[in-house]
Amino acid sequence: MLKPDKDRLNYSDMLKPPVDYEVEFAVGTTYSLDLEALIGVPLAFSLSEEMNHAVQDDPIYMLEGIRRATDKFLVFCEAGQIKVPQNQNNVFALMEGSIHEIVMDNDYSFHPKIWFVKYINNEGKPLYRLLVLTRNLTFDRSWDIALSLEGELKDTRNPKSQPLIDFLTFLQAYDIDPNKDMKMRSLISELPFVHFEPASNYVDYEFIPLGIKGYGKKDTGLFETFHQLIVMSPFLSESTVNELKEKSLSKEKPVLITRRTELHKLSKDIVNLIDIYVLREMVIEGEGAISEEVEEDREMAQLQDIHAKLYARSKDNQHHFFIGSANCSKNAFHGNVEFLLKLKYKKYGFRMEHLLKDIFGEEDEENPFEKIEILPDFEEDKEVDLKEALQRGIKQLYRQYSKAMVTEKQGSYDLVIEYSDLPEDINFSIRPLLSAVSEKILTKQTVFSKLSMLELSEFYRVKAEKDGEYVERIIKIDTEGIPVERDSEIYKSIISNTTTFLKYVAFLLADDFLLAALEQFEKNKLGNSAWDMTGLDFPVLYEHMLKAVSRSPDKFTDVDYIIDVINDEEIIPNDFDELYQTFKRANQKRWNR
Repeated sequence: MLKPDKDRLNYSDMLKPPVDYEVEFAVGTTYSLDLEALIGVPLAFSLSEEMNHAVQDDPIYMLEGIRRATDKFLVFCEAGQIKVPQNQNNVFALMEGSIHEIVMDNDYSFHPKIWFVKYINNEGKPLYRLLVLTRNLTFDRSWDIALSLEGELKDTRNPKSQPLIDFLTFLQAYDIDPNKDMKMRSLISELPFVHFEPASNYVDYEFIPLGIKGYGKKDTGLFETFHQLIVMSPFLSESTVNELKEKSLSKEKPVLITRRTELHKLSKDIVNLIDIYVLREMVIEGEGAISEEVEEDREMAQLQDIHAKLYARSKDNQHHFFIGSANCSKNAFHGNVEFLLKLKYKKYGFRMEHLLKDIFGEEDEENPFEKIEILPDFEEDKEVDLKEALQRGIKQLYRQYSKAMVTEKQGSYDLVIEYSDLPEDINFSIRPLLSAVSEKILTKQTVFSKLSMLELSEFYRVKAEKDGEYVERIIKIDTEGIPVERDSEIYKSIISNTTTFLKYVAFLLADDFLLAALEQFEKNKLGNSAWDMTGLDFPVLYEHMLKAVSRSPDKFTDVDYIIDVINDEEIIPNDFDELYQTFKRANQKRWNR
């Protein structure tokens, strides 16, 4: 059921369309967001490729994936939780309209982690997929859980979809791009007739969007009496742990699986009342020790810990699992926006011991966890406390009204960032994400001068500092005056010469777009990490265009788009234009277009 050494899931595999389907629209939610990881979403949607760092070595592939899919998805995240990318990349700006940050009141968080995706095939038949996750949209390799439900459109209503409708309606109420707002409304209007099918042995399901109007702790059914309970949660509040423990009807101890760093939040005597487990240090230091992945994958091993959130409870012969974003903490059930999937499990002879055996392994030496017999003494970490205060400061900054304005001056651009007010006791500095200019102290009006068009976006790098400690995040600020041709400049920064352009066109016209990309990946593995620009001539393009006319006339639409975006005679040669126009006329004549 849950075997950490075998049951590994790939984020991209869960998102990519089924065979013969394509993505129509998708809505995702996450607490923290990594822009480099986000690039993998359009790649998974449009090119069915893995979401990892490798794709960033291939700018053409990355650019085409974003071009094809950036209008087809929207991601909501916690304000102030966009991570600073390791590498600056101009294509981040192409995804501005796909990201919306949500500011919660007080110290509460926007914390749900789901994807709801609508796919459609050539016959117009829709397929819906709901992914409920415990992980954020980052490259973090901690232990998480994910579950997928697929649904079909039927003539009858499905009342079980109502909580999901309410959740998406809550998101849709935020000020988002009008085109994507329309797509969300369409998605919501179809949901009453979408029927989901849980996997074998799961006989019932329930969506629980905690923290929105009408959905609170009492609606979960989690805080009710039980005979057996397993809780897996990376972060804790002792009051919530005790509240669950007190619902026990048996002498059997509940099981708590958490992080070693959370143990200081618990009272010393709780080990007599609950069996507590944490990951062994050797596992935290490298996942290769317990993974059955091939050797080359082990090279990607990183520091890791528990990040999964799972509640498994039994009462008599009734078994329920809760999977989603909610930690075993006070804020999770009293103020945060979270999303849980409740599943009813029914299998003859099942006991909670079977689930524990899957998690812990058959033998002690297989167990990646160790039982805590004595809680360690806690030493206050002032550095951690200060960083948390700085993070709260960035969140407070988000609550202030802000805007930015771009003006052109003699071929370059000036940028003015304005804030109505700034949090006290913390020093803030800021600079445009896509610019190499030095950061400036953030004031109510901060000015950057002589920027290039490629340095302009709605993303800004903010640093909060105090007493020698600092926290950096990426924030979005509504920015007026960004030239409409900025996106074209981003394309031309990648498709910067004739050879690259011709190679890109051949790429678009290839019989199998994905196969062409995979061939390039294989060349990269052989040591050529740059995009291969060699060996292209017009006979090759002639062949590709001839095939497109006879088999795939829609490919010319993609080429038209790139020609319009580039629109540069130094990049697009006249010989190509003559050849292309000839085939375009043939295409229109053949297909009456």
